[in-house]
Amino acid sequence: MNKKLIIRIILFNILTLSSHYSFAQIFDNEQAHPADKWRSITTANYRLLFPQEFEPAAQNLAKELQTFIESSSKDLGVIPKKITLVLQGNHLNQNGYVQLAPRKSEMYPVPSSTADNQEWLPNLALHEMRHVAQFDKLTGKIKGPFFEQLALALYALNLPAWYFEGDAVQVETLYSQGGRGRLPSWEMPIRANILSGKNYGFSKYVLGSFRDNIPSYYTIGYLMNTYLTNNFGIDSQEKILENMRGKLVRPFNFQRSLQSVSGLNSKQLFTKTIQDLTAKWEHERPIEGPPFAVIETKKSRFPTDFLLPQYDTNNRLFVLKSSPQKVNEIVMLEESGAEKTIHKTGIQITPYFHLRGTEIVWDEYRKDARFGKRTYNVIHTLDTKNKQLKTLTKGSRYYSPTLHPTKNEVAVVEVLHDNRSRIVILNSKNGHVLDSLSALNATHIQQPRYNNIGDKLICIAVSKAGTSLLEFDLTTRQSTVRLPAGNQQLERPIYRNNDIVFKAHYNGIDNIYQLQNNQIQQVTQATFGAFNPSLGPEETLVYNNYAYDGYKLASQKLNQITDTDTVTRAIYINKTLQTVTFPTAQPLSDDFPVQKYNPTAHLINFHSLSISGTNFETFDNYIPGIFWLSNDLLNTTQIKLGYEFDTDINKSIYSAEVSYRRFFPIFTAKYTNRGQVGNAVNSAKPGSTVMFDYKEHLVTFDMSLPFSIYRQNQVYSFGFNMGTSYTKRYNLSLDLKNFNDEIAFPLSYQVYFNRNNMRSKLDLLPRWGQNVSITYRHLPFETQISGNILSLRSNFYLPGLVTNHSIQARFALQRSTGRYQNSYDIPMVSGWGHFTSPIVHNTAMVNYRLPLFYPDWDLGSIFYIKRIQGLVFSDFQNIHQEVTPKSMGLGLSADFNVFKYNLPDVNVGTKLTYLNDGSASNKIVPTFTLSYTY
Repeated sequence: MNKKLIIRIILFNILTLSSHYSFAQIFDNEQAHPADKWRSITTANYRLLFPQEFEPAAQNLAKELQTFIESSSKDLGVIPKKITLVLQGNHLNQNGYVQLAPRKSEMYPVPSSTADNQEWLPNLALHEMRHVAQFDKLTGKIKGPFFEQLALALYALNLPAWYFEGDAVQVETLYSQGGRGRLPSWEMPIRANILSGKNYGFSKYVLGSFRDNIPSYYTIGYLMNTYLTNNFGIDSQEKILENMRGKLVRPFNFQRSLQSVSGLNSKQLFTKTIQDLTAKWEHERPIEGPPFAVIETKKSRFPTDFLLPQYDTNNRLFVLKSSPQKVNEIVMLEESGAEKTIHKTGIQITPYFHLRGTEIVWDEYRKDARFGKRTYNVIHTLDTKNKQLKTLTKGSRYYSPTLHPTKNEVAVVEVLHDNRSRIVILNSKNGHVLDSLSALNATHIQQPRYNNIGDKLICIAVSKAGTSLLEFDLTTRQSTVRLPAGNQQLERPIYRNNDIVFKAHYNGIDNIYQLQNNQIQQVTQATFGAFNPSLGPEETLVYNNYAYDGYKLASQKLNQITDTDTVTRAIYINKTLQTVTFPTAQPLSDDFPVQKYNPTAHLINFHSLSISGTNFETFDNYIPGIFWLSNDLLNTTQIKLGYEFDTDINKSIYSAEVSYRRFFPIFTAKYTNRGQVGNAVNSAKPGSTVMFDYKEHLVTFDMSLPFSIYRQNQVYSFGFNMGTSYTKRYNLSLDLKNFNDEIAFPLSYQVYFNRNNMRSKLDLLPRWGQNVSITYRHLPFETQISGNILSLRSNFYLPGLVTNHSIQARFALQRSTGRYQNSYDIPMVSGWGHFTSPIVHNTAMVNYRLPLFYPDWDLGSIFYIKRIQGLVFSDFQNIHQEVTPKSMGLGLSADFNVFKYNLPDVNVGTKLTYLNDGSASNKIVPTFTLSYTY
């Protein structure tokens, strides 16, 4: 029971609300750059905060936001309370979330090269406003300045993530001309699984899998919500939340409410939805289309994508390989299917590269070393002949580079700080800007590509009217609409002489089309989806053909295009709401007044009482208590006022803490008043001790400079920490001699440097990594006591014998004097404390970690086990004196989820340690661990 209670408490702070494309995101505590000048637009129902340069886009959003609020909340019968929306205009990673504690929404509004069927920011806002309506419908009466975290916890505990995210996707689809629910690519992974006989269960679709191709719970959540509303009416969502909100501590609250509205529990609703989808998709199976050839690739037990196939001048095929076993890499495929790695790519917002001859160009995502909400997109080129890699740009906002067919030029899309986009021509040797071309106002450009002679560019244009194909004539500098705007998810247009080949979904399935003499002709007839067209030798089209186990490769003769299936397949969209009209206001024409926003003037914002002083990041050595929390809206300042009661010694602890993160150093100051206990030698009875207690004032001050950067597939983190404190002890219960009642300003310093490979989905540890940390502590201002301690800790990672196996080697040493003689700043060997140990000067450890199974076991409604890991380890102590292991052993652990919650990801493990020491009373020591990550 205690374990279940702890797990539920953990969930107070885990709510993930919107990753608009793929994976959910936990609240982001990074900061914007201090140079950003913030502005605000305030109305009766919302406040927008945004960087000064972002004002034009913020004004456009403000004119429509009230409409989004009304559309997203009307069917729930709720009028949302005022909320602040923070537009992080210098953060390029498309995403967003809504939270309580404090109440706000953060949106990352900069459009990228990721294909969509409408403008990014309005659709994001509509999605997030639905979450606001859900909050206020379910827990709106529980509010600050004391109970926002409680409201957040009750929301997360009562509503499953598949439900609230699926509902928000449904709303973004129904009340706009776009939305993910209108995209065949959105439902495609589940359609491919069903029609390929992969009958996965509810838990796997909701909680995911390491071994199979499972889309995020957003997708199955949308489909289940659509089935629910189609069969039980437009008011079913409101009925469920209304039934729940007065009973937020009722066990199985959501299941009971869902049952009362639909007669189904979650698993039964899933089964009905899958049956409905199966019948629909079996009936709509495409008829056989033009003949195509499968391009053989290396077989894998895990889903693998071979993206963006392109031939070089020697008819060698290059692809971007994406696999859960390895980080993304550009590879060359031999005719036999063998692979040759050309280069590993770093983080990309959209997977992409372009090949011309021996030269490859691609873009990568970067971040500011200190401020995580200032990010960039840079351009790389690689000459495959001489292996020369160049980073052409720094601190840029460039996407989708495409090489000129003959010149040393590369065309990119740049998104300016006011959210306008343009084409920029760069020198492909040095990155210098040669030219630029702007599109029409409020038009976002995506995925440009040159024609064969390099005097024209075709690209996707996204505006309020939808998506279209726009052509730039580089000679006349004029633009022409080649394909009128519509509700299509267009992707990767390329030239075939004067014709345009591109991906669209006119018949309800993603396929390759050709625009010839203003006529659209379907080229492929894919069962699930065809993507990323490219021209190969002898009038051959090479493209990605989607299958249940990833994006595979296919080719087709372009001179053999035949009549294709003309059946139009309907998306799985809500039928009832299609007949319901909601009043929508017209966007306002006048601009809103804009005011300066001074973050310093808004530092104090108390919102919640909490039982954790660590934001539930850990429950190690947990002491019961209560804390009053304040966080400003820009994540720069946190204040905690707390009371705890240490049940081990029956003493109270009062504390006040301030953390300030706006500028480069992070400053943390804390005051603690606490009761303590101690032992003293009893001079009247030699060899005996007496207990005493006392109180103390403790003031601590810490400063840290943390930095982290990405460089291709490497992650570097480095920094410096410094801390000091002042301790004053008083109210001793005994009159003691030689009791030191004051410790004045001991100093500690730490410097660290870490360099690690990015991990693939299946990696347990980085394949390669070097991590070093040096710490020094001393007492420069003390006269009664003295001493110092110097320690070095290091961790090294190496690949194991098999892919995703890992070797970790750790070495640490320290030297200490005086007061620090019996203190340890280095990790001890396993089982330390179960044998008599001399003073430890150094330790070492070697372990081997390996994944054993990926079972995807569903153990009732409590546990869903995704992976079981193995561990073999050996520990050494004082290796300058003894090189035999001090302890060794085996370990077993499992990664799982509990109670159908997507987060936290829990790992529970056990180790059996053999102690190689004669003083050990027990040679075998079992230990158990429980950890979790968000």
